[in-house]
Amino acid sequence: MIKIIKISDQDLDSANHIRPGDKLVSINGHEINDLLDYRFHSADEELKIVVEKPDGSRASFKYDTYEHGPLELEFEPDPIKRCKNRCIFCFIHQLPKGLRKSLYVKDEDYRLSFTHGNYITLTNLSEQDFRRIIEMRLSPLYISVHATDEELRKYMLGKSNIPPLITQIKRLVDAEIQLHTQIVVCPGINDGVHLTKTVADLASFYPELQSVAIVPVGLTEHRERLPKLDPVTPENAWEILDQCDNLQKKYLHELGTRFLFPADEFFLLTERPIPPKKCYEDFPQIENGVGMIRRLMSARKLPRMKLKRKMKATIATGRLAAPILEQVLAEKLRGVANFEYKILPVENCLMGSSVTVSGLLGGEDFYRGLRAANDLGDMVFLPPNCINDDGLFLDDWTPSMLEKKMKLPVVAGCYSVYNTFMPIFRRLI
Repeated sequence: MIKIIKISDQDLDSANHIRPGDKLVSINGHEINDLLDYRFHSADEELKIVVEKPDGSRASFKYDTYEHGPLELEFEPDPIKRCKNRCIFCFIHQLPKGLRKSLYVKDEDYRLSFTHGNYITLTNLSEQDFRRIIEMRLSPLYISVHATDEELRKYMLGKSNIPPLITQIKRLVDAEIQLHTQIVVCPGINDGVHLTKTVADLASFYPELQSVAIVPVGLTEHRERLPKLDPVTPENAWEILDQCDNLQKKYLHELGTRFLFPADEFFLLTERPIPPKKCYEDFPQIENGVGMIRRLMSARKLPRMKLKRKMKATIATGRLAAPILEQVLAEKLRGVANFEYKILPVENCLMGSSVTVSGLLGGEDFYRGLRAANDLGDMVFLPPNCINDDGLFLDDWTPSMLEKKMKLPVVAGCYSVYNTFMPIFRRLI
């Protein structure tokens, strides 16, 4: 049963069938234990619904979705299935104190993989979970692989009693569940021949297993009592990109797809050119930091215009992305007269100076960087990936808090230069 907190259809409420605080027991005889059950079983045209009232009594009624439209109820959040792995590179284990509470939650929930694209390792799936995934067609799912060699994978996940990965993947693809996978590369551990083998094993399940993202291990300066790991250096990144390039050519010839896609961070570390748009195909792993820069580079540029008055802005970002962002903005904003800007690379004090990506900067990091800079101009722009859907930085700061301290407007941009700047420029032309 799941507890109802909001009813969108007023007819249901006025008829006293369902009220906030009731629990949804079943639909058409099917038990409702979470949001997925509700979505799946409420899709029928005719529904027989059973609810439990706060006093423990039960009521049932019929609902016709053809006549009344979809059944629209909101529920208390589902409890998250937690991860019990002890991955040697787990980013949550190396977070400092004082961040948003939700960041310390290690989820291993196939439901979130389906609904939000969260990566799971398949290590906690029960037989019932497998049957449910297949029955409900929960596709695609996103799988963290890291290595297909079982002993190496056990070491990387920090857990010895895990089910064989290849057997699990085969069961899912045989049921036509589509998969996207990722390999977090740890130098000296799962790179080189291990990386080639892992990709080859995964490619044998194409086309249901559709893509592999190759991403560098992320290490903060808060790794006390954790396994020693080496960061991905520019030299490592060169080797990995060369390896990925050769494998992409192989699979493009054999499968008609490049199949594996290295993260943008490898190109930024090596200062190698970002590949053309066609090399990312349909951008299957863009939410994993694969192809974001190319999409930014390929996006619409601003038309020629002249602002009524001069405007200056500071564009704050992580140290790694600053050089490429400078190039992109120079091209996209070339036709805008009376607009000046400067790129401000911000040091990460929250995670440590070794962390250079913009998405892991906290609000206080931006405050320190902006406070130390000269002549910020009329406005500050932030990268979009440093703010979550609730408008919060990692450390619970908000852009409005930053505005008050800096006494300047602060705007979180988006992945389109045009959509970031044009709403502001329209008021000045």
